[in-house]
Amino acid sequence: MQSYQGYTDNGKIIPLGNTVIPDGCRAVVTILDEPLLTESRLERQKKALRAFERGLAECNEPLSPEFDEILNKRVNFSRRLNL
Repeated sequence: MQSYQGYTDNGKIIPLGNTVIPDGCRAVVTILDEPLLTESRLERQKKALRAFERGLAECNEPLSPEFDEILNKRVNFSRRLNL
C-alpha cells in the first residue's frame, strides 16, 4: 500500500511531486476536511512564473539553441502580462 498527497483543483485531484501510480491498482481516495494550500490558484501561478523568470535571469551559463526550440514547443510567452 502506498500513500500520496495532493490537492483538489476544480474538482480534479492534483498529486504533489512526481507521482507514478501503476495501472490496474485499486485505489481508495480520502478527502480531508482541511485546505492544503492557503494560496489561490492565481497566486501559485504567479509565484511559479516569477520563479521561472528568476531562474532564467540568474542562469550563468549560455543556453543551447535546443533550449529555445524545446521552450517554444512547450510554452508560448507571446507577451508579458501583469497578473
